[in-house]
Amino acid sequence: MVLWAWLGIIRYWYGILSFTLLGIGADQLIGRLLALYYRGPTGSLAFSILQLRMFPPMAIVIPVMIMWSAFKLIDTWYGLVAVYGVVTFPFVVWLMKSFFDEIPRELDEAAIVDGASNWGAFFKVVLPLAKGGLASTALFVFILNWSDFLIALLLTTRDWPTIPVFLNSLVSSEIGAQHGPKAALGLLAVIPPVVFGILIQRYLVRGLTFGAIKR
Repeated sequence: MVLWAWLGIIRYWYGILSFTLLGIGADQLIGRLLALYYRGPTGSLAFSILQLRMFPPMAIVIPVMIMWSAFKLIDTWYGLVAVYGVVTFPFVVWLMKSFFDEIPRELDEAAIVDGASNWGAFFKVVLPLAKGGLASTALFVFILNWSDFLIALLLTTRDWPTIPVFLNSLVSSEIGAQHGPKAALGLLAVIPPVVFGILIQRYLVRGLTFGAIKR
């Protein structure tokens, strides 16, 4: 059981970290494109994206479980990451668009005039200015996925046990609640988000206040 717990922690850490990096990288590009080229009412766009988060989890998780079972994605890290990517997509795009809206478009234009391509202007000029917002969004997404229980409960079995699911398995009608292992595993579950937050803390203050003052 101890070995299973440690393997689950390592695998879960790998899966959530890989999604956080890959998902944030893809969604920030979408947020930047919306900030640059969307010309419709900002409120309607934000509400349309937010609507994807308004569905109750139970309304989507059962159909997803049936589809994942048909595609043999149950109890795989990439199957779990794909679901988390869809669930957190509106959250990431909405946040990153609001951060990119605060960066003047004149900076893109000046970089392009100086000879940079569109992608060069984004990666060399815009993205460094938005790294505070990127760091805060990454931390929020990491915590949301790290603490998820319902999706992981239905989409994982033994090979990829997540920490919330494994904590739940330590309570049974036969032996009761195993308070010692639960306390130890609960402490271990807190460490990765804290470490992740410490590593990016220099960007968090700027990211959490980015957009608070309108131009």
